[in-house]
Amino acid sequence: MPSARASLALDARSLALAHAIDRSRGVETRVRRCARTANASTMGARTNGATTTRWRPRAVRTLVDWAVTLVVTMVRAKRGGARGKGVGRGPARWLTRRAADADDDAELAVGALVTGWSSGLGRASALALAREGYAIAVPYRLGGVSEAHAFARACRREAPETRVELVGPLDLASERDVGGISLVELRRRGVDVRVVVHCAAVFADEGDVEGRSLTATVNFHNVALLTDRLVQEMTSASRASPIRVVFVGSFVHRCSTARALGFEAFERWLKSGTSSEDDPTLNYMWSKVAISAYAVEKHRIWQKEFGGRVSAVLLDPGLIDTRLVRHWPKTLQVLYRFFGKASGLMQAPSKAARGVVLAVSREPTSSECPQMFGSRGALTEGSFWTSDKRVREACVSSSA
Repeated sequence: MPSARASLALDARSLALAHAIDRSRGVETRVRRCARTANASTMGARTNGATTTRWRPRAVRTLVDWAVTLVVTMVRAKRGGARGKGVGRGPARWLTRRAADADDDAELAVGALVTGWSSGLGRASALALAREGYAIAVPYRLGGVSEAHAFARACRREAPETRVELVGPLDLASERDVGGISLVELRRRGVDVRVVVHCAAVFADEGDVEGRSLTATVNFHNVALLTDRLVQEMTSASRASPIRVVFVGSFVHRCSTARALGFEAFERWLKSGTSSEDDPTLNYMWSKVAISAYAVEKHRIWQKEFGGRVSAVLLDPGLIDTRLVRHWPKTLQVLYRFFGKASGLMQAPSKAARGVVLAVSREPTSSECPQMFGSRGALTEGSFWTSDKRVREACVSSSA
């Protein structure tokens, strides 16, 4: 493993390289952002100061349905779900196992890559994993190297011995970034990424990417593309090391609204990338249906292809106090936070991150993808969508 001085030199070189990439591709980033802004301006036209698109009474009814679904999910998880076991200091033992002929991996630190680290659950989860002893891979955005480096310092403050490395560029709204990211350089620096945690998510009522809603692109399509790419690279780099992918889902995929609309409506959403009603709540709901079904099916595929070495866990963190709803109308934001806090259902990201650590640490014991809920990691039953084979296969096919 590199010495402290060598590691600092590598950090400096990687940061310089990242800044160089930023400068060389900065124009592209600005153009991309301008395009999104133009789309947002077009799609969120205002009349007399009021937004005229998307947020209609039906969206409010969907939010009420979600509130009921959350309560039901929590009650069921509390009554029937087995709690996840506590974890000790350091990476999970099963993740550090190596075959007898894997001596070349002996000096590599077990790493975790967390998407959505800039705020909310993603940030809290990355810090929690750093405290558990994982090396942290920080995927930076173009134009965001300074923020990534500041977050690396935050990780080291939480756990001074933590290895933190930058990797990128990666913007989950950009298919080019998703297709170009590589972990090879991290292995050369002494970090073997074996854990991927997908916390990145948006709940946008504006913007589109190549005809799809931004919500569909970030929450499902590009998460699936990134997962396939990273798993392929990780399994090629080491034929012995176990790998865990944690998908952060949501209770909304269990709601009555999704069941009432049915498979045909979901299938149309998969093909078009947006709901026919152009409703932000439906786009978010379908994106969580898709990523949940995708996680369960990919776990099954990985079990057959890699003999259990690659596994997935689907985690529903519950209701969390994050910036996810920042694009909502102000009135709905106020009602959302009032309901969450007054009912006691809303939890801080730092508490919810404990569920992520439990999901990472849970040892594979079955060919079925574990579906967990909340900060205590209660095991829950599959929903209509994750239990339906045609839904799962449609999600995997649409991401290929």
